[in-house]
Amino acid sequence: MRIAVSHRDQERTAGFVAVTLVIAAKILRSFFRDPQVFLPTLLQGVLFLLLFRYVFGGAIGDRELEYVDYLTPGIAVTAILFVSTQAALAVAQEKTQGFTDRMLSLPVRRIGITAGRVVAHGLIGLVGAATTVIAAFLMGFRPHAPVLNLIMAGCLLALYSIAFAAVFVALGSSVSNPQAAQSLAFIAIPLTLISSAIVPSATMPSWLAFVADHQPLTPMIDALRHLTQADQLALGATPIPAAVAWALSLTLGAVVLATNRLVE
Repeated sequence: MRIAVSHRDQERTAGFVAVTLVIAAKILRSFFRDPQVFLPTLLQGVLFLLLFRYVFGGAIGDRELEYVDYLTPGIAVTAILFVSTQAALAVAQEKTQGFTDRMLSLPVRRIGITAGRVVAHGLIGLVGAATTVIAAFLMGFRPHAPVLNLIMAGCLLALYSIAFAAVFVALGSSVSNPQAAQSLAFIAIPLTLISSAIVPSATMPSWLAFVADHQPLTPMIDALRHLTQADQLALGATPIPAAVAWALSLTLGAVVLATNRLVE
């Protein structure tokens, strides 16, 4: 009996992995096949970086850091956020085109469908962040931290990519049509502006600073800044645990919601 149960578990695991890989590969092929789709999406972060680095940078620089060093972690995270908004539209389109129903008619695990979507859009978000960071180096960004810190920063970016992808996959599964999903991109704008991405929250009015400090982007961005500029900042309590807690909580909640929405 124990052998039979073990064999059944192995089959379920193999089926989950296979579905995840098939879904992820389909999404990635579709995304990178069309330059009109992937180029504007992946260059959003670069455009934001250019705007704030050269247009506004002289007016809103940070006292402790060169502004490009302050700005880059924030724009890298918001680049992932804006790229991830496309996941909601893609999921809603798959629903209206019948792809989701066709997948559910097969003997596959629902969690595999969700995982495939999250993995694919998480990878796309990570590519968007990498593009932004490369552009930042060309604009003068320089990390001031040990190599281990930079590896940890890369791991955090990957975790954020998965978290944001999961959130927008869940939102895309919850709306009724692609038009509604497209409007969800608006969420990224206030989250970015009311955070420490562009200016420290301490420079904001007290009530707005409270909002900024208690939304997920601020600890996520501060954690990256903490890691990449450790030699330059007067570091206090580390924001890394809060950032990881936010990312894991968002991922878990969103995956559960997205998987449940598949059958509604």
